[in-house]
Amino acid sequence: MAEKRHPQGVLAACDTPWTEEFRLDEPVFRRHIEQQLASGAGNIYVMGTAGEGYAVTDTQFRQVVDVFADATDGADATRMVAVISLSMGHMLERIGYAHDKGVRMFQVPLPSWGTLTNPEALTFFKTVCGSFPDSKFLHYNLRRSGRIFAADDYRPVLDEVPNLVATKVNNTDMGFMRDLILKTPELQHFVLESCYANASFYGECSLLCSFGGLAPDLARRLFEAGRDGDTATAFATQGRMMQMHEGFFRDVEGPHMDGAFDKLFTSLAQPEFPLRILPPYRYLTDEQAAAAREYFETHCSDVS
Repeated sequence: MAEKRHPQGVLAACDTPWTEEFRLDEPVFRRHIEQQLASGAGNIYVMGTAGEGYAVTDTQFRQVVDVFADATDGADATRMVAVISLSMGHMLERIGYAHDKGVRMFQVPLPSWGTLTNPEALTFFKTVCGSFPDSKFLHYNLRRSGRIFAADDYRPVLDEVPNLVATKVNNTDMGFMRDLILKTPELQHFVLESCYANASFYGECSLLCSFGGLAPDLARRLFEAGRDGDTATAFATQGRMMQMHEGFFRDVEGPHMDGAFDKLFTSLAQPEFPLRILPPYRYLTDEQAAAAREYFETHCSDVS
């Protein structure tokens, strides 16, 4: 097995709290970052889908990065900034801004206006990652980019881009995950709670944790069980998390952006945290949040 380019661990997102005027609520944001760091996640990031990186203006992006970089300065965790855009040039500008603030790890999806071919994707990774050789990059491998990168798609990229070190992927096709883990052993693959136990059966991978701030002990138990090969505990803990997820959203109907759900988890752990996400996307109602809190307080005493 090739040596991993990034260590195994837990990755947690920091959500973005907005005031009624949709300005960043800096005090609430700082307390949320402190909470995520205290949860024990060794890797934290801002402005993925959950953090609404697809929707922020350049002004909002700079504000979030400024606070995040300051609040995590000296922390015992890898800090990461996600950069989402249709334009590779725009992504380079945003990465450059965060790089100037001291950030050295970035999360990037492929541009999505047109689905990239493999040669175009290679150009993208060589240009973006190669422009910041002192930094590490995680590929946000999601279908919104127009395609999912499979193991064989990564091979020519890995041969030419040494600072592409990890992926973030949520795929319940275990044949796909097996290939990814076995055929790209250099990469550290961060996968969601819903398939981490399954994926860890095939080899070393890492946990992308949405429950970390809400139930840090449960998240730690899942990660360590997968890491240590304790299959029974890993699947039991994964099942408990999926049961909780169903209970939290039993009164929610229709599609929502991921941030709407993540902010519910955050508000359960930090009641002052607002549910708002940037318009035009809708967020959960106070009534839905109250129902989730009632479920959490009634049925989750074993993890709270």
